[in-house]
Amino acid sequence: MAKATALVVTLAFLTSCGGPEVWIPQSNSRPAVTREHVQYLDLPPQRPYRVIGIITPPSREYETLAEAVKAMRKEAAKHGADAVYIESQTGSGVWRFGWSGGSGGTFREVTFRANAIVWEPSSSPSPLTSSATKPMFPTAKAVPGKPGYVFSPFDTKGRYIDVRGYPPGSKAKDPWTDKIFMVP
Repeated sequence: MAKATALVVTLAFLTSCGGPEVWIPQSNSRPAVTREHVQYLDLPPQRPYRVIGIITPPSREYETLAEAVKAMRKEAAKHGADAVYIESQTGSGVWRFGWSGGSGGTFREVTFRANAIVWEPSSSPSPLTSSATKPMFPTAKAVPGKPGYVFSPFDTKGRYIDVRGYPPGSKAKDPWTDKIFMVP
């Protein structure tokens, strides 16, 4: 009984503290790939796939969604995933006291649960690769010699847009035209 109690206390401590992403295997992993290989998807894909693991980054570990996605892609890459998508996202308001005489305020604690997936072979052409379909959003062009910057497909003045922290294949908004484009 004491061993079981110690195990429960240890697990509670490890899962409540900041630290590495938790990987919950759902299937056999594949050989590791680069983080850049792993796509971030806004929604579950339409083409056939298999979930190989669930990733749960520690709450309060990341200040932005982009930072959390980057960490999830890195963890998924270790297990050979092709893509990740956020299955659920929960948040709660928490009170924080100001120690330097301030009145304090609230901040939002967000917990993510993402699926790491691999593509399954399909007997029919994928809608993503079909030549008959046109992408919903145009893809920006990378600025030569400036990693993390792109030219918007909508801006005729050739201004740069900073997309550092956005994973390839994600959507971004042109700040001058308010139109959506894909990050290369």
